Amino acid sequence: MFSTSMQRTLWFILLLMLQVLVFNHIHILGYATPMPFFYLLLILHSTTPRWVYIVLGFAMGILVDMFSNTIGECASTMTFLGLITPNLLMMFSPADRSEEGFEPSVNTMQWSGFLRYATAATLIFVTLFFMMECFSFFHIFILLKYIGGSAVLTLLVICAMERIRQSMKKKST
Repeated sequence: MFSTSMQRTLWFILLLMLQVLVFNHIHILGYATPMPFFYLLLILHSTTPRWVYIVLGFAMGILVDMFSNTIGECASTMTFLGLITPNLLMMFSPADRSEEGFEPSVNTMQWSGFLRYATAATLIFVTLFFMMECFSFFHIFILLKYIGGSAVLTLLVICAMERIRQSMKKKST
């Protein structure tokens, strides 16, 4: 229990620092910005209470907002994602999951299941974020470029993080 809490705390700090110090400064072709800080919500155990998802989402979002000078966009988007992540996890979880639950990862969901889960969460997060940022549909193609480019880049970073997390688990066992 303590090691799991410590791991989650380290992931929280690492993702916050990476987002604020590195990813916020990457803008490929002016449209694609990786925003993988919601990966923290994706890797929570399936038996985690919904209020923990919401509180962690809000806390991570408000901290990213404070350091990124976005006025509540991340906090509201992360809170919403925290609200629906348990439902997404149940939609994409393996059929043979045990009663005591599982930790979402490539090992428990296979790459196809985890990618579908991460893709759904990424598309929801990025779409809501940029719709709130633009708050207009006058330039729908530019909005779609932001959503598409950022979603692809964010998903690539999430896959890389998952690969690193799995290799770290293999080394520790």
